[in-house]
Amino acid sequence: MIAQRQREATGTDALAVILLALLFVGLAVGAFVLLGASINAAVVEADAGEVFGTTLLRFLNVYGIIVPLILIGVGIYLLMLGTRLFRRDVRAAAWAHQLLLWMLIALIVAIIQGTVNALTAPALESGDSLAPIVPFLLAALVIGVAYWWLGQNTGLFRGSETLAEASSRSAWNLLLPTIIVLLVVAARPLERTFISSLTDQKFARRTDPSFVGLANYAQLLGFRIDSIPCERDGAGVCEVGADGQAVFPRARDVLGESYREMRYREIGSGIRVGDSQVLLSVRDRDFYYSVGNTLYFTVVSVVLELVLGLFIAMVINSKFVGRGLMRAAMLVPWAIPTVISARLWEIMLRDNQSGVINSLLVNTGLLSSSQAWLANPNLQIPAMIMIDVWKTTPFMALILLAGLQVISTDIYEAADVDGASKARQFFQLTLPLLRPAIAVALVFRTLDAIRVFDVFQVLLGRAKLSMATYNYEILVNNQELGYASAIGVIIFIIIFMFALVYMRILGVNAE
Repeated sequence: MIAQRQREATGTDALAVILLALLFVGLAVGAFVLLGASINAAVVEADAGEVFGTTLLRFLNVYGIIVPLILIGVGIYLLMLGTRLFRRDVRAAAWAHQLLLWMLIALIVAIIQGTVNALTAPALESGDSLAPIVPFLLAALVIGVAYWWLGQNTGLFRGSETLAEASSRSAWNLLLPTIIVLLVVAARPLERTFISSLTDQKFARRTDPSFVGLANYAQLLGFRIDSIPCERDGAGVCEVGADGQAVFPRARDVLGESYREMRYREIGSGIRVGDSQVLLSVRDRDFYYSVGNTLYFTVVSVVLELVLGLFIAMVINSKFVGRGLMRAAMLVPWAIPTVISARLWEIMLRDNQSGVINSLLVNTGLLSSSQAWLANPNLQIPAMIMIDVWKTTPFMALILLAGLQVISTDIYEAADVDGASKARQFFQLTLPLLRPAIAVALVFRTLDAIRVFDVFQVLLGRAKLSMATYNYEILVNNQELGYASAIGVIIFIIIFMFALVYMRILGVNAE
């Protein structure tokens, strides 16, 4: 517990505490007023008869989503902090003191920036170029006085602060600059992408976009499941085709006008259930195929890279002659640029005797004839997996090697003394202690695999699409920026879900 030396509050002290609490309440009200003013400005600019979507789009383009959410969150927090200051809570005083410091720093930066801009402005001789800085100076004076007074009079507040609460405040104090950078660098571009996904904006065109709401997502993710009865002969029995299978009508011929108007297209041949066929239809079949290709590529390649990377990491972690050379040599595939390695593999996968892979497999008897790895639809994804495993397994091994390096050898010596076998040591010691490194490796590799672009684009083009290459096709070839932005948001959600699953399964949050 961190106890504060408390003293009795005089009338002046009580008034000062009230003024401090009112300061934070006023800041909270100011945040809500600023949000309301921005909404009102967007409404005032609306023309007579303008649809709500156009007004909303104008507001989002100017203020975005993050800034209003921050204003709401900050307003609620400052209001709660002000009410706790009224009750003279020492924990609220500690947080208020920290917030006042950051406010003072922000105001000083704004004053310096405003002064520099005023002094370099061409209208310096007008005499009022420094006028916009005056409000910031007054605000800095008030915040500075409040910060000084609160630091000198913490004994006026009741209660005590635990060590954990003080450490938490220090952690947030250190994290705040990082959070601000992430908001600017990562969250803001994602916000702009989501806003674009709500429009029909065109790429590299000057036409004004229109607000379409979630129409792009409805087109992208729309699906339906229908049951289609078989065609029957005069006796009411299902007709049988030349292949011995029941004959079913085309979905577009029996599912009504809405099926054709919304451009549904079936995936696969359906599942036979009795005398009916259960059929899955989607509005954007290319996207669903790209998702399937990407997930197939991701799951298989990441699993293989994890197994091989763990094996390589354990080998080079042991002591043997030439270990340093082996560690350097294993990074060569990862160091080669992906486009160059893709072209090298394109030569090796040729479907004639000039292809090293086919020649090797045929000569060893593993294949009876050469295979068209990049032309056969059934072999294209396995070929991409083979290339990716060759290239990025060293990266996986490097991360796992770093995790193995921090495991103390004492636990293995103790396990040897207790008579534990190497297999038992691996499953009960190595893997549990390596979980954080495995989680990091899986997150990085899964992120790269889900957004794979270069190797698919170089070797397959439109023959087999990943989500990233499909996004490229929609953006560049079709010039549909709004629709491509929706695809980008879906890719982000899938990556985020994978990261959450890894953290949950591997229990990294609990450590």
